[in-house]
Amino acid sequence: MSQGIVGITLEELCVGTVCKHPVEDRRGLLLLGANASITSDVIKNLRDREVAELRIDSRDVEAICVEDACPVALTLKHERKERIAKATPVKDLLIDRHDEPLSNERAAELENGMLLAKAHFEVMREQLHDNVVLATDGFVEITNSYARSMVEDHDQTVGMVGAAAPSCDVDDRSVRMAVLGMAVATQMGLTGQQILELGLTALLHDIGFTLMGDAARKPVELMSEAELWEYRKHPIVSVSCVAEVPQVSEGIQIAMEQVHEQFDGSGYPRGVKSHRIHNYARILNVVDSYLQLIFPTNERRGIIPHDALGLLLHQAGRGLFDPRVIKAFLYIESLYPLGSIVELASGEMARVIRRPRSGFADPVLQSTEGQRIDLGLGEATVVRPVCDPEVDQIRLSPKVLESVLWHPSHPKMKIG
Repeated sequence: MSQGIVGITLEELCVGTVCKHPVEDRRGLLLLGANASITSDVIKNLRDREVAELRIDSRDVEAICVEDACPVALTLKHERKERIAKATPVKDLLIDRHDEPLSNERAAELENGMLLAKAHFEVMREQLHDNVVLATDGFVEITNSYARSMVEDHDQTVGMVGAAAPSCDVDDRSVRMAVLGMAVATQMGLTGQQILELGLTALLHDIGFTLMGDAARKPVELMSEAELWEYRKHPIVSVSCVAEVPQVSEGIQIAMEQVHEQFDGSGYPRGVKSHRIHNYARILNVVDSYLQLIFPTNERRGIIPHDALGLLLHQAGRGLFDPRVIKAFLYIESLYPLGSIVELASGEMARVIRRPRSGFADPVLQSTEGQRIDLGLGEATVVRPVCDPEVDQIRLSPKVLESVLWHPSHPKMKIG
C-alpha cells in the first residue's frame, strides 16, 4: 500500500462506491483487493468478521467515505467536524498568525491541556497496576487538542509547550515531545492521520516506567552497566502495556519501541539504524534529545535552547540523527528557538514569540514591556541569546559545541 494510509471505521464506508486501492485491517492483513465495490454484503461480511477498523489509501477517502466522515482510527466518534483533516498535510492547514499578538485565551487552553494530560497519565498508571488498560481515548483527545492548537497558532503552541521550564517530569516531557514532534512532522509534510499517530506515540512511549520500579527511578547518569541494561528495556515494556489496545496500531507500537534508536545504529533497545527506524521514531528521537539538553540533569544545568540546537546540529553532522528531521526541527524553532530569550543591542531582553517570515535568524520578539519587535523589519539587532532567569540554564561556548562528546543514551557530557 502507499505511504498515505489512513484509518477509518466500518461505519464510515459508503455503499455503492469503489475502492481503487487495497484495503487492510490494522494488522496489515488484506481485506479487499484493488477496485473492490463497497456493497451491503461486503460491509456485512466485514462486520461478521468483527472488523472494526480499516486501513485505506488516503486517495480513496473522498471516494468511499460517507460525507463529513472523519477518516482516522485515532479519534472518538463525536465532534468529528471539529477535528483535523486526516488525509491532508497539516502544513496546508496552518493559519498564518505572524502579524498577530499571542492569545491569552490560547495560553490558558495550552496550560489546561498539560494538567489534563497529567490526570490521564495518573489514571493510566492506576490501570497498569491493575493490568486493565483497555483504551487510550484520553490521550487521543489530548493529541487532537494540541494538533488543533498548532493549526490555529503554530508558534504560540510550540513556544509555550516546547520551551524550557524550571522542571520537567516524565509526564511533562511526553507532552512536550508530542507537541514538538507533531510540529516537526507538520513541517515534513505528514498528514493529519500521521500527525495524530506520532503524537500518541510520544505520549505513550515511556509508560513502561510504571512497571519497572527501581530500574527506572535512578538517574541514568548514575546507573551501572547492569542497571542501564535493565533501563533500556523500557521501550519494550511500554509497548507490552498497550499491545491489546485497539487505538494503538502496529505502526505506533513499532515507533514506540524505536524512539531511542539512533540514525547511526548506536541507540537502543535493538540497535537498528537509518531508515529501518520508523519515521515517527526518527522525529521523536531528535525532539527527545533536544528536551534532554534544555532541561537540567543530575550532572549539569539545562543548556539554553540556542546552544542545545547548535549541539544537535553538530551531532547530526556525526551521523547521530536523521538530517531531514534536523532540518525540519531547525525550521520550526529557528536559530533562536521559540520561547527563548535574547539580548538586544540596546541592552534590553526580549522573548522569541514567532518564527521569521523567511530564513532562520530574524524572528519576532516581545520585550519585557510587551512591545512587539520584528527583527525581519530591522527594528532591532540581537547581540546574543541569554539564560532565562526563571530556568536554571548555562551557555556552551562555540569551542565546547565543536568538541563536546554527548549521546542521548549516555547523557553525561565530555569535552573531547
